[in-house]
Amino acid sequence: MKTEIVIKQGNAKILLTPESEFEIDLIEKIVDNKKGYEKKTAVLTDNSYYQHRNHRIEITLIEKTILNN
Repeated sequence: MKTEIVIKQGNAKILLTPESEFEIDLIEKIVDNKKGYEKKTAVLTDNSYYQHRNHRIEITLIEKTILNN
C-alpha cells in the first residue's frame, strides 16, 4: 500500500492507498462484510535504556464471528 502522512494544524492522518488487486479486494471485503471487522491500532517503539528504536504503527484487522460479536 502507498502510505501518505498528512499533518495540518497539529492533526496527523495516515492514508493507506491500495496499489494491487489484493489490497483493493481486502478493503472491499472489510467494507462489505456484514459481520464486520474489529480494528486495533497501536503506536509502538522498542524502548530500552530510554532509547526508542524500531518505530512503527501496527493496524490489526480481526474478522468478527458470531462467537466473538
